[in-house]
Amino acid sequence: MRRIAFAAGALVLALTSCGTSAEEAPGGAGGGSIDVVTRWTAGNSAAAAQKRVFDRFTAETGITINLTEGLEAIDDQVETAVAAGKSPDLVIVNLFDKTVGWLDAGVTVPVDQYVKDWGLEGKIKPEALNEWKAAGGIQGLPYSGFGWPLWYNTELLAKAGVAAPPKTTDELKDAAKKLRAAGIGPITVGGNDWTGQKLFYQIVQSFTDPATMQKVMREGGYCATPAVLKGIELFTDLRDAEVFVDNVAGLSADDMYASYYSGKAAIMSAGSWAYTESKAAGTGIETRTTLGGFPVPSGSTFTKPTAYQGFTGVGFMITKQGASPEKIDLVKQLVTRFYEDATVGDFVKDSSILPPTTGDFASYATDPLLKASLGLDGAVDYAVLPDVWIGSASDPITTVLAGAYGEATPQEICAGLDTATQG
Repeated sequence: MRRIAFAAGALVLALTSCGTSAEEAPGGAGGGSIDVVTRWTAGNSAAAAQKRVFDRFTAETGITINLTEGLEAIDDQVETAVAAGKSPDLVIVNLFDKTVGWLDAGVTVPVDQYVKDWGLEGKIKPEALNEWKAAGGIQGLPYSGFGWPLWYNTELLAKAGVAAPPKTTDELKDAAKKLRAAGIGPITVGGNDWTGQKLFYQIVQSFTDPATMQKVMREGGYCATPAVLKGIELFTDLRDAEVFVDNVAGLSADDMYASYYSGKAAIMSAGSWAYTESKAAGTGIETRTTLGGFPVPSGSTFTKPTAYQGFTGVGFMITKQGASPEKIDLVKQLVTRFYEDATVGDFVKDSSILPPTTGDFASYATDPLLKASLGLDGAVDYAVLPDVWIGSASDPITTVLAGAYGEATPQEICAGLDTATQG
């Protein structure tokens, strides 16, 4: 596990209050406060559900939530705050990039005992907890499960003469030619950010078993592992066949969403968190979308098109400060509120999370894309999501992959990935 080098400097994390103060809270008697940094920021579909939990919690307990919205680089933001002696108590964040190393680095504490003591052991699905396990214990409490399929605009496919979403890479190449001939972009993705990174890994593991892929992502060996190098060659073959939109290497996630929602591109790879956002875009794209997987090549280890599914989305990570005797009971009171069935259902309804808890939440899944996503298991195979395995090498890997979406050769790509992983 990589050690994290905290950002130097004297930047102090500004904490702004959310809700009423402890003195003003109905029934409150100066209940204390909790400093929280959250990935669920204004504009995110989960922010409203989160605010309802915070507001109700403060009203009922008198405990103030001092809330800071997480930046795009929330991992660096929190590390800087810790280094400046201004650690939050609780971080609501994805298990990705540097956060994978926080437990090892002493930023956060293991939550194994809290799972038992807080009555969550029989509540949180074992597979969700497993994805948050590390050598030092469970790194945090998983909350936002997700599906990550391919989105296909069936109206644009039909316009280009493509009868159905392609299931093989040969069919994908043919579909891309027809879409381009009709003036429609094929696959849009952020070749310059995390969305492109995830799609690259989805393609590259086409000929590899999960254990080998996990080992390579964790330790390197991209060039020395024939099955992985074959997957990289598949990626460049698809790139050179122009299955991606023009200038994909310079695009971001925002560009991807904009081009798909507006009908400029026919296909994108996006997670279930975007289901409600797609409807909010107001273009009606959700009514023209069918969900599926990424087409597979001949000889693939997968028998069906691939997608991602997991529980490394947003969860609760408790810092050393939050685990202190004066804070931990307050943190417990807040965090356990999120795992109440009605609250989980509220997040399912508002932000299309896949519930991390046991129980039937189908009645909350009012979004049609979420309903479709919940039924994908028989139509796709699930690939290994790279986040936990590549850890803090994520940023340098993303830089390498911007070149991969450009003109880099398979050998240049694998060498760059080995350097990024081992450096």
